[in-house]
Amino acid sequence: MSALDRRRFLQAIATAVPAGATLGTVQACSPAPVSSALDGDTLDALAEIVLPGELGPEGRSRAVAAFRGWLADYQPASELNHGYGTAALEYAPAHPSPGWAAQLEALDLESQQRYGVAFARLDRDQRTSMVRVAIERDRSATLGDPAGARHVAVGLLAHFSASPQAANLCYRAAIDSYRCRPLADVTRRPSAPAS
Repeated sequence: MSALDRRRFLQAIATAVPAGATLGTVQACSPAPVSSALDGDTLDALAEIVLPGELGPEGRSRAVAAFRGWLADYQPASELNHGYGTAALEYAPAHPSPGWAAQLEALDLESQQRYGVAFARLDRDQRTSMVRVAIERDRSATLGDPAGARHVAVGLLAHFSASPQAANLCYRAAIDSYRCRPLADVTRRPSAPAS
């Protein structure tokens, strides 16, 4: 087949296949959206016992909102940065939201069966006891990548621990990780964190 024949063939095919047909195929292959709907009251009650008390209600609300935002934007099986000196590709784990939603529901159901009230209505000691038992069942609970956490409590704490808010709280200074400071400020001591 000559080059001219190939061109005519491709032009004929391009006009014969409607653009919508190819778009429909691409959309059909897209992954289905995963619901990141975690029960708000239960997650807030969990955050109250898992996150540092020094955050206060407003700081805790910001941390939970950031966690929810991260979950909403999470892309499972996306390509991760590979390490220096290796060409091996790694991919993000499956979406943790469905499992975490089930864990929050299980905490609430257990609370209703044991105490007759929702998890969010329990006192701090009762909630702490229930979560401690749930986490102890998982012997691999470490603070690494939040997406790899098996329990929602560990995922929430891991997400917070990697945040600029956690660094500011730890050092009691406005370090503001991931934010560039002007060179003139490099030698100055960071100010107190904003509350």
